[in-house]
This record gives sequence, C-alpha cells and structure tokens, in this order.
Amino acid sequence: MDTLSQSEVLEILDRVMKDITNRLDTIQRSNQTPTLGPNDSCTVCTTFEGGYRATLTLCVDTNFLIHLAQRSMQEENVNAEDLEDFAKEYFNVICGQVAAKLFQAAHISSRFQIPKFSTGCYTPEETSQELVLNYTSNRNEGAQLIHKIPSEEENISDHTTKE
Repeated sequence: MDTLSQSEVLEILDRVMKDITNRLDTIQRSNQTPTLGPNDSCTVCTTFEGGYRATLTLCVDTNFLIHLAQRSMQEENVNAEDLEDFAKEYFNVICGQVAAKLFQAAHISSRFQIPKFSTGCYTPEETSQELVLNYTSNRNEGAQLIHKIPSEEENISDHTTKE
C-alpha cells in the first residue's frame, strides 16, 4: 500500500499555492519566515474532513492581499468587505485544488469547511505534524501557508493511503 510522504504533501501545497497566486501576481518560495504583524496581516483558514483530516491556514500580508484583490476584481478601491470576500474565495480555490490533487495522487476523498477570515496572523493550536511554506511577492510582501495534522497519532500516512 503506497502513501503520500510529507514531501509529497508539501509539493502539492506549494504547486497549488504558486499556480493559483501566480495567475494574479508573482510569488516565490522563501526560506525566511515573513514578518506578519497583527495590524498588517490577514488569516484565512479551513479544516479538511473525510479521507484527509488537516487544518490549512494562510497568513498573508494585507498589502499583498489587497493587491491580489485589485488584480482579480480589476478595481483600484477595495474595501474591507471586498477584501474578506476575496480572501475567502481565493483560499477556497486553493483548498479545492489541494483536495483535487490529493485525490489525483492518492485517491483520497476529502472536503473542507467554508474558509474563515480574520485580521492579524492567527494559527491553529500547535501540533507535532506541522508543515510551513513561506512565500515572498515581487514587492517583498510575505505569506505563509501552514498545514497541520490534528494529533500525533494521526500522521499524514494515516490519511493519505492510496487505494
């Protein structure tokens, strides 16, 4: 029985994040953790359920998110409600692609909850199974994609078994 390794899950997350975001603006993976303060960042998160259980959180520089929203909406002025709506939809697309790639790679059926939005950078409780990807825009704005498994007993292999 084959399973997806952490590196395969990271590859899926990274590929999806870059594919979706680079349609609107340029980002690249970074080795440095971005500075995401409580007053200049936003968080969008969801929980995957079904054959794959994990939490996926995106903490992103507010200016970068505004720029993505402006490009997507083709509007210069983006208010707080527009930004929240865009952030949830953008993250919804990312999560949908992650779910599709997990199914393609390992026949894992999963669904995810409606993304939740908040200002500031908030991450779910610490777990032993945490994968973090850092990104930088071409304007030096940061983003962080955080993937967490619910508990030590439920590792990636438990939820990503190929059929």
